[in-house]
Amino acid sequence: MNNTIENGLIAAILFLIIFIPVYLAVRSSRNKKKRRITHELHLLEQHHGLIFHVVDQLDSLAIAIDQLKKIIVKVNLQDYSSELIDLKDISDCTLDEKRQGTSIQLLQLVLWDNNKRPIYCIDFYKQYVDNEGNLKKAGRIAVQWEEMLKAGIKNRLPVLEVQKSI
Repeated sequence: MNNTIENGLIAAILFLIIFIPVYLAVRSSRNKKKRRITHELHLLEQHHGLIFHVVDQLDSLAIAIDQLKKIIVKVNLQDYSSELIDLKDISDCTLDEKRQGTSIQLLQLVLWDNNKRPIYCIDFYKQYVDNEGNLKKAGRIAVQWEEMLKAGIKNRLPVLEVQKSI
């Protein structure tokens, strides 16, 4: 009986010795990534005179919008490069989902010009690039952005309340 308790304690201590540093490293990495995204968005706000009302972070991108100036900022989280999209040239947006069988390969928001040509595509999920476990979250965020952009394009007040999810 004593050996069983001792072995259990030793196993628990070894588990904690391994688990705690891994947990701290992952948490530290996430916090650094959030700080970097916040810093990049803050620099973009200062440089372009924007005020981001809605900010969302996904696996491979962060997206923000200045609803007054009607500008979307898309930040790639691989190299932190940013792209500004002016909504004044956009006449419509649609959510496009590409599937192969039952699995979703691509979930993107397509922004259309007045001539019904796609100008920009914002990828909310890419198979093999993004975490499949976050697909439902990405789909929910994509639907919210579609509703918000359609409302903004038609010069109505946004459907969504102001939020910051970083």
